[in-house]
Amino acid sequence: MLSLINKIISLIPTGKVHADALGEIVAGQINNVTQQQDLTGLVNALVSLSVPLGVLAAMALMSYAGYVMITSQGNPEKLGEAREVATNAIIGFALIALSVAILLLIQNTLNIPGIQP
Repeated sequence: MLSLINKIISLIPTGKVHADALGEIVAGQINNVTQQQDLTGLVNALVSLSVPLGVLAAMALMSYAGYVMITSQGNPEKLGEAREVATNAIIGFALIALSVAILLLIQNTLNIPGIQP
């Protein structure tokens, strides 16, 4: 179980955290997807592209929900909107984590070589 958690954590991009570095990472991953010749390489490339983008989207939605909540000035409609956005972001992040866990479980159960999420 610990190795599964370590694999999931290793998917989170590290390094410089500014727009140029993020753009270079995403561009490199997109190029990696388009250059694949076999199914295993394509799956690996898609997972390595989609997981960081999904986590980034969840973080952006949580930031937006926080902004709406702070600027709502007690308006119940705005607070409800912010709560809904935050809930959806958390659910989306959970689905991302579960999809990686299911992929690893299938790989380990069926002994599929080469899939590296």
